[in-house]
Amino acid sequence: MRPIFWFRRSASSMWRLAALGGCVGFLVGWGAKTALATAPSPPVRIIRSVPVSAKVVALTFDDGPSPQYTPQILQLLQQYGAKATFFVVGQQLVRYPAIAREEYQDGMELGNHGFRHLSLIGMDPTAIEAEVKPVEQEITAITGQRPTLYRLPQGKGDAVANRTLADMGYTVIYWNVDTRDYLESRTAAQIASTVLKRITPGSIVIFHDGGGNQQHTVDALKTILPALGAEGYKEVTVSQLLELASASPSSAGA
Repeated sequence: MRPIFWFRRSASSMWRLAALGGCVGFLVGWGAKTALATAPSPPVRIIRSVPVSAKVVALTFDDGPSPQYTPQILQLLQQYGAKATFFVVGQQLVRYPAIAREEYQDGMELGNHGFRHLSLIGMDPTAIEAEVKPVEQEITAITGQRPTLYRLPQGKGDAVANRTLADMGYTVIYWNVDTRDYLESRTAAQIASTVLKRITPGSIVIFHDGGGNQQHTVDALKTILPALGAEGYKEVTVSQLLELASASPSSAGA
């Protein structure tokens, strides 16, 4: 009789423990889901310039890589010991991965500029992710690091785009010196003059190395780079500029 009684007690205890374990598991799972649901979203970061005391600036190039203009720009940057951030378009990246690889090997930074260079205004989060993710994967394959900087094509976005990009771990990068070199009517002298007149410590300058005839950009850099060097400026990537920030970003969106 004792073995039977022991078995019955043990079975009952085991059942109670199992039930208790199930309740605990449910509560833990429910708590985890609740924590995930109520976890605060990451802040939306929108950067136009960075407050720094040192004479450092970030030169950025959009719409490449281009087999005609990007190599010329890289050569000039290397000649003057400058670093820059290239916001690449996915369609160009898959066509010219060797150029993007050269950018990275030269110490440049690769940022995300969308796969088809589409404005994200009016897109829902799923459509935005479909535009952003393929470029992210290509850049990661080249550099071994996931990109964290995004430049909105045409500089256009809305609250949904900004929120979605933040949730994806991106900082949105604008600029405070616009060379307007996307206009073919702009001369190299005009582009250079704009940069040299408007640049200040912490500036982010926008150029283009693709999307059209950018020879005037290449020619303008032949004036800009030595002139900035003569004024004591150092050209760094956007990420390096952010690391040197002496205060909060000058512009942030929510």
